[in-house]
Amino acid sequence: MTDVSIRRADFMMVLAYASDLATGHSRDFALKSCVLAMRIAELAGVSEQVRRNAYHQSMLRYVGCNADTDLLSGLFGDEIALRQDLVGLDMGNRAELGRVFVQAFKRFYYDLEPDAQSKAVEAAMSQALAVARPVLTAHCEVAQRIGERLGLSDEIRRNLGQIYERWDGKGLPRGLSGEDVLPAVRLITLAQDAIALSDAVGIDAMAETIASRADGPYEADLARLVSANAATLMRGIGATVDRETILALEPDPPVTLDEGACGEAFLAIADMIDMRMPFTQGHSRMVSELAAGAGKRIGLPDPDVRALRWSGCIHDIGELVVPVATWMRNGPLSVRERDAAQLHAYYGERALASFGHDGEAMGALVLRHHERLVVRDITARLAVPTCLRQPGSWPPPRHSRRRARSVRIARRFPARRRRHSCARLFATAVSARRPPRPCCRSPGSSRAGPCRRHWPA
Repeated sequence: MTDVSIRRADFMMVLAYASDLATGHSRDFALKSCVLAMRIAELAGVSEQVRRNAYHQSMLRYVGCNADTDLLSGLFGDEIALRQDLVGLDMGNRAELGRVFVQAFKRFYYDLEPDAQSKAVEAAMSQALAVARPVLTAHCEVAQRIGERLGLSDEIRRNLGQIYERWDGKGLPRGLSGEDVLPAVRLITLAQDAIALSDAVGIDAMAETIASRADGPYEADLARLVSANAATLMRGIGATVDRETILALEPDPPVTLDEGACGEAFLAIADMIDMRMPFTQGHSRMVSELAAGAGKRIGLPDPDVRALRWSGCIHDIGELVVPVATWMRNGPLSVRERDAAQLHAYYGERALASFGHDGEAMGALVLRHHERLVVRDITARLAVPTCLRQPGSWPPPRHSRRRARSVRIARRFPARRRRHSCARLFATAVSARRPPRPCCRSPGSSRAGPCRRHWPA
């Protein structure tokens, strides 16, 4: 467990990249806000502890944004488009917020007749805050939980519990105001809005908007400081921010994780990816388990097995770029939606660039995780992982029949694919994944074997 050592900041950069995809922000939005926040902190002369808190807050602020995304999508439709509309918005301005909600609802109900659309929008508006408030609360709670799994301190995690709070008390989930909002939260809220506004309207207009919102969402002194020095603060923050810049900004001492802590961090990322839809929960964990088990069976060296396990955890990180509404909707994908879905492996490989040289092997696996020995019969290959859903997920597993069918499909591959060892390996892994459960059948029963109810799911 001592031969692996990865900076915790590398994991935070991966999570920042994933959050940017899921929220529709521009590339490296979170990393650019980290650079800007550290410059503001230096200019404002804040304490070292506030700087450390702000460093982590900048990359992890939206890490819980996948929680209950299916509920958000069910009401608003394309949740990524909604989040893009909300970027840089003064969320305390009910008129602006209402306008964005109406726009989202019209986009969602585009196929209705005008009268029916108006009624649908009116009904949805009456439910909007009732749905959004618990979802945003869940974002805070999930962010804190992920922070705990990364080994962050209690103080840093407290900041993650206030990600939507504002200086004027109009934020969520608790409506804190003034000094009750932690300093790092106030700093990152301002820095990220400044990045978003600068991308949208330019630096000069951004400075004017920030100044006009003093004592609103932002602390007045901090807002005036940023507005007066906007050009200097934004200098050199271009389209992308490289890994070395972010690592150099981490307050001393930098934190590294050993193999065990790295494994837990990868599992945290896997859960963050899978939580956005009910029928994907646990998927990445199971892919990781099967891939690592197969690697062990064919005698791969430990570093390769580790790369398989960790790559399995994050292989679908690029799917966050596709709205949940697209995955949940019945019917075929449009050309644009299909293109986005097919590019998810590329986005996954780019996410692993945060690990530098250590991420190259994993990145190569993630980039190719939809490649096949042949092109035909891809539905047969997709049928195998379908059977590995967790109990209680949707669609529900069909007990032994689906598992047995998948094993039979896998065992038929060698005759057509000329790759006997891989097919046998996967069939064995699927068959042996779960042992039979204790049976409720009476000891004197004449029927052999477990009953249908207690056959392995």
